[in-house]
Amino acid sequence: MKRATDFEGKVVVVTGAASGIGKEVALIFARRGAKLAIADINAGALEKVRLELMASGSKVYAQVVDVSIAAEVESFCANIYREMGRVDVLCNNAGVAVSGAFEDVGLKDWEWIMGINLWGVIHGCHHFYPRMIAQGGGGHIVNIASAAGLFPLPGSIPYSCTKYAVVGLTETLRAEAALHGIGVSAVCPGFVSSGIFSSSRQCTPRTDMSHEEAASQLKERLRKRGRTPQKVALAVVDAVEKDQGVVVRLAEARFGDLLHRLSRRASDILAARAVIMGERGMAKDMQSREAEDWLACDLGLVEEEAVSQLQEAILQPGLFTGLSPEDEKEKGAVGRAF
Repeated sequence: MKRATDFEGKVVVVTGAASGIGKEVALIFARRGAKLAIADINAGALEKVRLELMASGSKVYAQVVDVSIAAEVESFCANIYREMGRVDVLCNNAGVAVSGAFEDVGLKDWEWIMGINLWGVIHGCHHFYPRMIAQGGGGHIVNIASAAGLFPLPGSIPYSCTKYAVVGLTETLRAEAALHGIGVSAVCPGFVSSGIFSSSRQCTPRTDMSHEEAASQLKERLRKRGRTPQKVALAVVDAVEKDQGVVVRLAEARFGDLLHRLSRRASDILAARAVIMGERGMAKDMQSREAEDWLACDLGLVEEEAVSQLQEAILQPGLFTGLSPEDEKEKGAVGRAF
């Protein structure tokens, strides 16, 4: 679906559609006149979204699906083609998070997050993509990745691992899918206020508060800062309309991505420092201003004002040592890009 601008009557499939980014994606496409096929593992929440979409006048097919199970995704795909005849946009959105030190993460936690975040995307592409080729007329696949798939996110290795894989799958499939007129995009946002925090698994116990309290506080803080799922949903529509490959949204995501591509060495140093400051903050005093400021900068709460400061820092002579002349030239370009 090259540079699509009209979604009237198009069939849009969204997984993880019962809340957060997935729900907002479904609502935006519905307002643009699309027919919706939605899936989620949460039956009650999915039904509420189905009724909301129907109340807006949209044609909706909904099915409870565990995307980590290939047979359930296969059934979902077959039912959509039976009910709606084709698929124009597929949004593989369902996702979960696992956080904590690597040594504290169990294999069951790895299996859980890999099953949903990676295998869920693989299952979606495996079952829908061949039928999208066969139906003709192009189409678009959007895989929701993360800034954590572009640069290291200490304390969330399993999550980062799955999102790096999704970005790699997306970029490579995009090259192949172009032969069939099908676009493929990876949307990589920074942190937004969504249900992923409350449903996540914290493998390293916190000493200052419960995981539930911390997740609730972070979600509310992001909401107050305007970090809403709607911003990511708009990026999804934009990716389809403009046939974009990797779409990076929110300040910390842009900064981390550009810095990581500019100098992996500098990115490594910043990631290591984030771990140190995070440990100090949680172990001694989570209200410590120094720890709070560093975590806000390095772990996803960077605001637009902070980006200006980071721009000045990048352009400072001698910030990074040992850069090649080519890297020095790119450093200037990166700084000016903000």
